[in-house]
Amino acid sequence: MKTLSIDIETFSDIDLRKCGVYRYTDSPNFEILLFAYSIDEGTVQIVDLASGEEIPEEIIETILGSNTIKTAFNANFERVALMRHFSRIFGRRVYLDPSSWRCSEVQAAMLGLPLHLEGVGEVLRLDAQKMDEGKSLIRYFCVPCKPTAANGGRTRNLPHHAPDKWEVFKRYNIRDVEVELEIRKKLENYPIPASEQYLYELDQRINDRGIMVDMVLVDQAISCDKQFTVAATERAYELTGLENPNSVSQLKDWLSERGVEVESLSKKNVKELVDGADGEVEEALKLRLLMAKTSVRKYEAIERAVCSDGRVHGLFQFYGANRTGRFAGRLVQFQNLPQNHLIDLKLARDLVKEGRFDDLQMLFGNTPGVLSELIRTAFIPKEGHRFVVADFSAIEARVLSWLAGEKWRLDVFRSHGKIYEASAAQMFHVPIEEITKGSPLRQKGKISELACIAQGEQVLTNEGLIPIEDVTKEHKLWDGNEWVSHDGVIYKGVKKVIEYDGLRATTDHLVWVEGQPRPIQFGEAAASGAHLMQTGDGGKAIIYSDHQSSRRCCCGETKELAVDRGKVRVYDIQNAGRHHRFTVSGKLVHNCGYGGSVGALKAMGALEMGVEEHELQSLIDDWRSANPNIVDFWWAVDQKAIEAVNGRTSTETHGITFTYKSGMLFVTLPSGRNLVYVRPKIQLNQFGREGLSYQGIGNTKKWEKIETYGPKIVENIVQATARDLLAEAMIRLDKAGLSIVAHVHDEVICEVPIGESSVEEVCSIMSQSPKWSEGLPLNADGYECDFYMKD
Repeated sequence: MKTLSIDIETFSDIDLRKCGVYRYTDSPNFEILLFAYSIDEGTVQIVDLASGEEIPEEIIETILGSNTIKTAFNANFERVALMRHFSRIFGRRVYLDPSSWRCSEVQAAMLGLPLHLEGVGEVLRLDAQKMDEGKSLIRYFCVPCKPTAANGGRTRNLPHHAPDKWEVFKRYNIRDVEVELEIRKKLENYPIPASEQYLYELDQRINDRGIMVDMVLVDQAISCDKQFTVAATERAYELTGLENPNSVSQLKDWLSERGVEVESLSKKNVKELVDGADGEVEEALKLRLLMAKTSVRKYEAIERAVCSDGRVHGLFQFYGANRTGRFAGRLVQFQNLPQNHLIDLKLARDLVKEGRFDDLQMLFGNTPGVLSELIRTAFIPKEGHRFVVADFSAIEARVLSWLAGEKWRLDVFRSHGKIYEASAAQMFHVPIEEITKGSPLRQKGKISELACIAQGEQVLTNEGLIPIEDVTKEHKLWDGNEWVSHDGVIYKGVKKVIEYDGLRATTDHLVWVEGQPRPIQFGEAAASGAHLMQTGDGGKAIIYSDHQSSRRCCCGETKELAVDRGKVRVYDIQNAGRHHRFTVSGKLVHNCGYGGSVGALKAMGALEMGVEEHELQSLIDDWRSANPNIVDFWWAVDQKAIEAVNGRTSTETHGITFTYKSGMLFVTLPSGRNLVYVRPKIQLNQFGREGLSYQGIGNTKKWEKIETYGPKIVENIVQATARDLLAEAMIRLDKAGLSIVAHVHDEVICEVPIGESSVEEVCSIMSQSPKWSEGLPLNADGYECDFYMKD
């Protein structure tokens, strides 16, 4: 079949990075400037549309037809832009079916390569490299310019304004096609598998379909927040008389004049000061808290990205996480929407839409918090439809147990699901009925099941505050003393969390509190009224000192009560520095470990959970005896990966195949899909033993050597297998005629006509096991709604 390779350069007055390609091309000012192409790897041709040239008729027919394969790096951009271009030319909607498109960015991602053209070219050491001049030329020709006296007050640079630059820009456009051609030539022995190509096409159709938003709610929420902020600011001016009541230094001086000396005006400190204040000081502090709220950022992101059809498109990037193949969120970050816990969500929603902001404050209080909880409800089905939502239950835990062949854990998932009790019963050889909630044995069993931080909690990184689920291995974390590396985020399913002192987490997560040298359980801290140790103030790092941990214990002093926040998606971070801790929501917390060693148990808080240090080794032995297959799985994977690389051969264990080929380690999953580790080597690792390393994007955000070993590879395998199960479920739902509009980790949202299909049908389709996952117990729960929400 003939192949047409394409690269285009474009202009729009919309910010592509902030608004996405669908909104970018939706602008009436969007246009294609240059169109470079190659037929069957022949000489690259260029069409200068900005100078009046036209795309040849035969090329147009080729693009519109299905008999030619179209290729591009990040093909979604070229396909969407050309759809918009031809729709305007022909005066009707033109749809370019993704089935005849191939994306070389996806092909590169599937081989563990960077997700940008320049990076792939460098790693592959291509003869043709992307031109360095491109960025400055794009800024000159592709975005509006600032009107000045020197440029005659124009708002756009055209070819005739800089003919020499334009000629260089044309060469740049041609070079991009040449680089893409060379990438495909280098990767021709590793084509995108048919199953992944089909999934890519489904991903493109989901992005093309988009999801409708209630713009009345979005606009009114933004207006409500502005009104609330203006009122709070005006009252702060009136109360304090300050030139800028948001100024930390000015407010500190104002408080000092009233006998209140403060070191910090962080959210935590201000909350504490409010408890002991009264009169105008109390009001000023409360106003500061209100003015600092950032409840509407998601609404503003929706407002930027929504297209003229009332829908937001392009929320998902296929293979955006190339270590596992997971989808990545873009624009609004659908995977990171705040939870909703309001008793009467619809009433609050209606009050905002009707502009009854005073009534909202009177009935619900905390207007910024209410607006935050309503963000999910901004996504709505189109007229005559409703949402049917279904998600897998504990998918990663089930996958790990299945891959390792840990039968007793699978039996737990097939029955009652009480993994803490079952773990203790298995470890200590007692009936599960004897393991009650307060039992010391249950506590010992529990330390093998990781505690977690709620979705959306802000982790302090070297790049500012990042939601925990969006933290990558490239981010460094603040551990109270220094910026530290870590081994990545783990999704731990849906668990019950509480909110206390500004943090949402499971009650068993370990946290540092003032007056205590060692961390304690979050639930204990909340019950005792302890102040959580603050090591972050917004995006600013605060140094943790021994003085803070040794000063008088403040238990019982805070008036704040813990709030039950229901069940939410939760995460943890592996091995954050030598102290195994990081800063989240401004508080210092413990992280999780892996591998089942004494150090890992300490990192998980065994000592703080009542286990004596002399018991640790026996506890490890008990755990390993109870879970021999998981332990075997870790180190069998480690051994077989090393054997494959050392012997330049193929090995297998637990249904996973490891193959060294062409300077890469291919890890073949049960689904048949490969995870790829580039340029693997066997050498002494940080632990002084023989270990595996490979090349990838590391902590420096550069292409570098990364060390790995059995448990970490298992983590990738488990997450990737869970992704494959979600992918297969999405394909089955699509083939059943259900329109998927969004998906989140283990959840799928379908837009379904009223009166058609059912929650039971969708859950039944989700719960079907593929042929390759025989014996894996899958279960899906679901609900339906008239606006997106968390049931």
